[in-house]
Amino acid sequence: MLNAHITKSRSFALIKAGALAATCLCSFPAIAQEAETEEANSGLREITVTARKRVEDVQDVPIAVSAINGDDLEERFVPDVRAVAKYIPNVQLGQVQFSGATLSASIRGLTFADIERSFEPAVATSIDGVFLASNTGALVDLFDVESIEVLRGPQGTLFGRNTIGGILNVRRTRPTGEFGAKLSATVGSYGRKDFKGVFNAPIVPDVLAAKIGIFSINGDSFTRSAFTGKRDPGLDRLGVTATLLFTPTSNFEAILTYEHLRDRSNYPQLVNLSLPGSLACDAFALCFTDNQAAYEASNYTTHFADLPFEVPLTANNFTMNAKYSGENFDIVSVTGYWKNRDSLDIDNIGERFAPGVALFHPVRKLRGKQFSQELRFDSNFGGMFDIVAGLYYFRSTYSLDVQNVFLLDGTSNPANLVDTFNAGQTVKSYAAFAETYWKLSENTRITVGGRYTKERKEFRVNKPAPYTTPAYSCPDPTSTYAPCADPVLTFGRFTPRVSIDQKFGEDIMAYVSWSRGFRSGGWNGRPGSAPQTIGPYAPESVDSYELGLRTKFADNRALFNATVFQTNYNNKQEDQIRANPLIPASTITFVENASKARFRGVEMEAQFLPTDQLNLRASLGYLKGKYLSFLNAAGVDISATKNLRYAPEWNWSVGGDYTIPLGSGGNEFIVGANVKYLAKYATESGKDVVGPAILGYAREIIPAHTTTDFTLTYKGLFAGGTEYKLSGFVNDAFHKGARIVRSSEAGVFWFGDRIPNRTWGVELQVEF
Repeated sequence: MLNAHITKSRSFALIKAGALAATCLCSFPAIAQEAETEEANSGLREITVTARKRVEDVQDVPIAVSAINGDDLEERFVPDVRAVAKYIPNVQLGQVQFSGATLSASIRGLTFADIERSFEPAVATSIDGVFLASNTGALVDLFDVESIEVLRGPQGTLFGRNTIGGILNVRRTRPTGEFGAKLSATVGSYGRKDFKGVFNAPIVPDVLAAKIGIFSINGDSFTRSAFTGKRDPGLDRLGVTATLLFTPTSNFEAILTYEHLRDRSNYPQLVNLSLPGSLACDAFALCFTDNQAAYEASNYTTHFADLPFEVPLTANNFTMNAKYSGENFDIVSVTGYWKNRDSLDIDNIGERFAPGVALFHPVRKLRGKQFSQELRFDSNFGGMFDIVAGLYYFRSTYSLDVQNVFLLDGTSNPANLVDTFNAGQTVKSYAAFAETYWKLSENTRITVGGRYTKERKEFRVNKPAPYTTPAYSCPDPTSTYAPCADPVLTFGRFTPRVSIDQKFGEDIMAYVSWSRGFRSGGWNGRPGSAPQTIGPYAPESVDSYELGLRTKFADNRALFNATVFQTNYNNKQEDQIRANPLIPASTITFVENASKARFRGVEMEAQFLPTDQLNLRASLGYLKGKYLSFLNAAGVDISATKNLRYAPEWNWSVGGDYTIPLGSGGNEFIVGANVKYLAKYATESGKDVVGPAILGYAREIIPAHTTTDFTLTYKGLFAGGTEYKLSGFVNDAFHKGARIVRSSEAGVFWFGDRIPNRTWGVELQVEF
């Protein structure tokens, strides 16, 4: 089998209990940035979030948002944003390894994971207030991060376009204005060697402060060549950040950050899952069953490819945040300019045809950049009315300079070129937004907001002969396909949000809300041999309904919150990869608006401090997704043959940490553990009909998996007062080898992506 036998669903009693709780409990926004308070040692510390672009106590925010602060990220050894999903219900985060540092994100079953830049993610990423144009580069290393917040559900009012599933909101630390440094070194499994440093210094005391951060992440892959027995190269990532904080007066500040990322990583080789019925297996004898025994014997750590899996990325990013504070208002400016280059040179099947020869060898080179400007007014009148309002401008461009596809090739030999094209797109977006907060009484509040977005997309593509017959390019005023004559699209959408929240005591609040999000339509940046495959496809929209409850009790030592939600998905965009009918050895990608879907679910989160030393936490997510219709080209409903992707029915986590003080000098041990369960889920919209007959299971279904992590940390002081921390961790302690986490049908072949199971590491950190 691909990984292990698919586990059964939770018992009927658990389902019934969860459903009963769902009828009376609701939303938990978050375990977020934790503010220091005088009561920190006698109960839960105050939790604040910036989910509504203002610092608020989480108990006052009628949004489903979960977050983890920087200290907790370090304590739990969360290396990048993917691992955050271990603690948050109904969230899946992974890597799309066909593009540099690219994040695959699914929240409440809403996802879109294709790498092409003309497509846009359903879950967006914001770093220091800058909205990213695509998920390339969004696989953020959580180094020098103040907090990360995960907002679930559409965020179309304050964050805008393409946030129908939610948004990951990452905030980096500010310069301290004092001399200081934090240094760490980590060694671990598969030759892991990480070095990180943050340096703070005042330049002009109380006026200008600086911070420099640098990290180097290196290691081997967990995979080995079946032919040489050698382990493959792995991560090779270098990042540098430089930040200036300018505070010339008490009511004005500006923060400028420059980030450079150089990623030369090699990623794990693919698993060839092709079976009879595919070109790879039938015509070229590259069949999964030939190597199935070797895969299983090695716990999926062996591979049969010759070409390295190279996806280099170089990025240079600038962010400027400025704020002027008046007596009861702030004027905020957020400016971002991001520029990157990435490329791809791989064996797309994961199994060589002959020594040094790949069957399907794509090579691509791509450039992208974006500029955004937000100007915002945030009030703090302290009466019955407050408002957040602003204007937003966004421009992004990408250029796929070339995508070449070579057949039976390992050296990019022009004689083996079977397909080539180039493409590009420019997007301009304008928006005006406002969210108002009306305090009807001491305990009742209404939130009403909306955002109007106007967007324009200009697309181009060139498919030359003899690789395409006949050749075509867009725009082409003479084209018989009207969209190709002028490939320009414009969209205008209003995305509102309304909520009512009611306090039933100092620590009990409930809310009900409705919000709408939309994801714009567009063009297919990886088209086939006919201009009709460029699209266009239409926008999609979601309507989300939530009912929420937040509580603190047990003398501020316990917190329990839950969310009941329903999401109605209209005109759903479905990305498909199929064999090119004119070039059978190549594939085409297209997006179609084919369906309506509905998701219903429950989310619960809890925290409990039975003593000052013991901190317990838990989360539970239940998700029930259903296609209401899925129409094919002939208008026939084929929803019975389709899967909703990345929508596991159940997921839960239980964990905590225990602190053991050692004397009165501040030394202590911290022991931590976390268990995460994720039920089976599908990664392909189409159902596999060949796998069950030959293998006994469907290839697009990823089995359920339980991950158990442990951490152990010793904190102490060197002579002179310098703090140090020696830590160790084991992730997925009870599973060796690797497992498949994504399985994809490409028409010509079928392949799987994999990640390691058990990993470990030891880290020394010094702070002064």
